[in-house]
Amino acid sequence: MSTNLHIRLFGEFCLIANNVPITAVNSERLQALLAFILLHRDTPQARQQIAVKLWPEATDSDAKARLRRRLHDLKQAIPDIDRWLRVETKTIQWVLNKDCGLDVAEFQAGMQLTEQPLATVSAAQIQTLEQAVKLYQGDLLPSCYDDWIVPCREQLRQQAIAGLDTLITHLTTQTSTRAAIAYAQQLQRIDPLYEPAYCHLMRLHAQEGDRASALRVYHQCMTTLQEELGVNPSPTTCKLYEELLTLEDAPPVAECAAVASISGEAIHPQPATSEFLLASHFPRSVSELPLIGRAAEWKAMQEWLTTCRDRVDTEVFCLIGEPGIGKTRLLEELVRTFQQTGGYVLWGRGFEAEMLRPYGIWVDAFEAIGAAEFLDELRSLVLNADSSANLNRGRLFDMAAQFMVQLSQTSPVLVVLDDIQWLDETSIAFLHYVVRLFHQQRPIWFACATRKHEIETNLAAYKLIQVLHREHRIKTVSLAPLDQAQTIALAQAVGCQAGGDQVFANSGGNPLFALEIARTQLPSNRGTPETLETLIQSRLVQLDEGTRDLVLWAAALGRNFNPTILARVMDLPLPRLLGAIEQLEQHGIIRPGNTVNGEASYDFAHDIVRQVAYEQLSEPRRKLVHTHIAQALHAIASPTTQLINDVAHHADLGSDHTLAASASLLAAERCLRVFAYAEAAELTQRGMRHCQYLEAKSRIGLHLGLLKLYVRAGVPKNQVAGLQQELHQLIQEAAALQLKDEEAAGLEALIALSYDHGKLTEVQHYSFRAAEQGRKASPATTMYMLAHSGSCLAEIGREMTRAEALLLEAQSIADRLGLEAIDIPFGLGCVYRYQGQVEAGRSLLRQSWQMAQVAQDHWRECTCLMNLVMLELEAGQLTLALDYCSELIRVSAQMGEGSEAPHAAALDATIHYLLQETNAATELERSCQILKQIDSPRMLAYIQTLAAEWDLHQGDLQRAIARAEEALEAAQVVSNPSEIALAWSVIIQASCQMGNVDCPKQHLTELQKRLKDQPLSARAQQRIVQLAEVAL
Repeated sequence: MSTNLHIRLFGEFCLIANNVPITAVNSERLQALLAFILLHRDTPQARQQIAVKLWPEATDSDAKARLRRRLHDLKQAIPDIDRWLRVETKTIQWVLNKDCGLDVAEFQAGMQLTEQPLATVSAAQIQTLEQAVKLYQGDLLPSCYDDWIVPCREQLRQQAIAGLDTLITHLTTQTSTRAAIAYAQQLQRIDPLYEPAYCHLMRLHAQEGDRASALRVYHQCMTTLQEELGVNPSPTTCKLYEELLTLEDAPPVAECAAVASISGEAIHPQPATSEFLLASHFPRSVSELPLIGRAAEWKAMQEWLTTCRDRVDTEVFCLIGEPGIGKTRLLEELVRTFQQTGGYVLWGRGFEAEMLRPYGIWVDAFEAIGAAEFLDELRSLVLNADSSANLNRGRLFDMAAQFMVQLSQTSPVLVVLDDIQWLDETSIAFLHYVVRLFHQQRPIWFACATRKHEIETNLAAYKLIQVLHREHRIKTVSLAPLDQAQTIALAQAVGCQAGGDQVFANSGGNPLFALEIARTQLPSNRGTPETLETLIQSRLVQLDEGTRDLVLWAAALGRNFNPTILARVMDLPLPRLLGAIEQLEQHGIIRPGNTVNGEASYDFAHDIVRQVAYEQLSEPRRKLVHTHIAQALHAIASPTTQLINDVAHHADLGSDHTLAASASLLAAERCLRVFAYAEAAELTQRGMRHCQYLEAKSRIGLHLGLLKLYVRAGVPKNQVAGLQQELHQLIQEAAALQLKDEEAAGLEALIALSYDHGKLTEVQHYSFRAAEQGRKASPATTMYMLAHSGSCLAEIGREMTRAEALLLEAQSIADRLGLEAIDIPFGLGCVYRYQGQVEAGRSLLRQSWQMAQVAQDHWRECTCLMNLVMLELEAGQLTLALDYCSELIRVSAQMGEGSEAPHAAALDATIHYLLQETNAATELERSCQILKQIDSPRMLAYIQTLAAEWDLHQGDLQRAIARAEEALEAAQVVSNPSEIALAWSVIIQASCQMGNVDCPKQHLTELQKRLKDQPLSARAQQRIVQLAEVAL
């Protein structure tokens, strides 16, 4: 009997043969392979191209080998697949026929009707279109995240939107209002941000005489756009709403102008806030001067902007130049030009004090566009992230990136970042992330500016520029000084009609300097100072005493300033402060900045102006000013807001030791919650410098708290010994003063430090101490400490009986309290893997992995996946091990420069070696060398033992012995008895097979003596029994 096959790719994947579901095609990679072949069914696809698309991170040979295995799996899973799947030497193609149904193919056939004029479409064709849109049950294969599927998914999505638009328009003209409403609601579900869907519904409800429902749809539209994008409905939608308000019973006559055209090309509404953004939400020049002397640079920027609109593959645009050379002026011109054609601008500016303000420039940019609700959501998530890390840096990046994507679905987005040489590491990391993410995919473009020499002192920013250069994904334009004619023209633009040659001679063609000199030559001014500093000082002298004092306080606050906060800091009535601000604006010293939550902020006209003002303060007065600022901000700061970083910054500069230490701790903790590790490390070090001046109890508590956070931020290897000594000293002092919580914090820091640097014996020792200390705390803390201690012991394979007891005790307390901890199923999964209980271990490790995914805890995801890979390797399930390893590689790539990615690569190389793939031995050797370089003997012992066992099985005895000896040496370094037994057993078995009868007996005797009374894993115990039988 022939097979009838039906395949569904829209929504949840489904494969049915002869009305019976096929469940064997259940892995994400297998489904992705089948989808790729089906979506490219019109022409044969090169095998190499398919392999590279589906496994881009693998080498060519590995990718092809994986493709062969997956094709084999498909053939095993789908009956009679050869009727449709044509596999040739170099190509693969799926051939549809009447016995194979594909929802995508049927959908695309029905969508062809949207390309002809609506008036020519027959009733039968409309029925075909209705059947086609019913097939669209959701996005194309939503479980697949590959780059290749994104344009296919988006194209089909837009076709569905166009098809529904066509149906709604047709049914509206036929007065089939109820059916049209159903399709409009389906359109709204497909894209809740698509305003024409709301316009359809508003019109249709109005035609039904149901004005109340129409108005509810508008409010739903407004709420959705505000919550998701932080913007208001478009003018078209607002106009339709106003018409509805004036209606009595008659339906509106006007059509919604934003409805997609019959041709299927979606006409997106323009952002309603475009004019508002242009007027208020990016920095403006003090005066509306023409752009002088930058014709070539401006032409390059215009060409870049045109390229962005015409091509998907775009570069980052970067202006480079000295201070005052005109970088910001060009960026302002770019923004104006961009917004004249419609679009959103995310503008942010770096400041010299930004280095300890995580994500500072991005927060400013999102606030500037009015995305207050989005930022509040992010803050809420950060505040609610508990100690088991329900949030991570990757999730923050993903959420912010998704917000930008949603903006871009309405209009193109231009991201403008000025003075990136002052950005913090996390802001640079997010910039790198979104530049890579949106490359070739979204209408989101990036322009930035930096000072030429100072960028090299910011390693993160400099590294980003270098990486983009290597990848040919950045266009840099260096700004040179203006020539004489251009400088004279600039001076004349501000009213200086004479003395232009002298302006050029004194300024050297620097526009900012030239403008300052030109202003001094106006009739209202006198003299011509010789330096830019004295020029600015001369402008400050013209202010009255109160206003001049305000400038000094504002300069000490740093970056931009909020008038309300400045008034509180200076204890100044707000009306008086606003009068001073008006005077400063008139003198061109400050200018309006972003408007946040309806309140304006102010920037200095240039950071050089702020620096000159700040230098007017003497050193003693600076300390007093910063101390006063720190105390004033501390009175209003929450530990979870950016203000706490500002408190730490000013308390440090003011030498307020108690406040500097305590605020640094809170600020570092906040940085860790948003995964700003470099900033957290710097803050902890600043705070610790102040601890020495505090009394004993406060000093010990704050110092241990700061050290604990410093360990979490990541400690370089060369600092470990000194940090351990420091922790021991503080723990002893805490014990002497009966400070139990502080002692527990110190032990937890020692566990984390030892684990991070592979000191497993110390992890074991400190885990025992921490478990005992935890029992003296509250039930919830006891549960957490027991679970953490038990999982640490289980993961390193030490004291497994004790580890299991701790975990079961933690489970009992957790059940009683109704709490959950990832450490419990993870630790028990490791215990059962050790005991050889494969099914129980697999189930618990998968449970902990799923919990880690829900919590978006990438580090725990890695540890769960790593243990799942090793469990499947030990069980001989190489296909499952490879699936888990592929996921491990993906997750570990987000973990920065830790050991997770090298460990994942080593496990992957081992699996391919066991599968006997081409070049696998070379990749395995390379991975082992990397493990040695990063000093990871535990993983090296595991990898080399597995490879040695395979060599032994294949009869390559010399290589087996060589690998086993290297594994034995590494296992002895970490004192892992199970790995010692497994590696040594390979040496003994290989010696037996080589005919050395006496040598194996000696080895076995020595091994048994060495491991006497040592607990061994079930796998190691089994190997010892087999050895005894072989040797004797």
